[in-house]
Amino acid sequence: MSKDNVLNVLEQSEEKNERFFQAWKRGVDFLGEHLFGPKTTGAALSKEDLTPLKGPIQIEFEQESCGEEQFLAAMVSFYDPAWGEELALLIDCDKSLAGLTYNLDHERIEILCELLRNYQGWQTTP
Repeated sequence: MSKDNVLNVLEQSEEKNERFFQAWKRGVDFLGEHLFGPKTTGAALSKEDLTPLKGPIQIEFEQESCGEEQFLAAMVSFYDPAWGEELALLIDCDKSLAGLTYNLDHERIEILCELLRNYQGWQTTP
């Protein structure tokens, strides 16, 4: 790979990271900052500052509406796919990507689309 191609890939990667982060912050704002941490969306400098918090999410999950549960499970799956799947199993809906997004409004679907478009993995230690 030429030097120009390597630089282009690195620039695209940085751009994708930033777009993912901005979409992630919008999702966190919808769901509530109390479910993510250790920082707030205003103070966060990276997605690692806004990781899903297992305890608060587990407590609040069953109190959410079906659409909120679906959105939360989808968001969590970017951080930890196994945990996202566990949450999805608790919801009375089709467990496919389409099923998890069926009841969501346009804005939440746009957030998930942006996350999917720019996802480059997440190092987790749940």
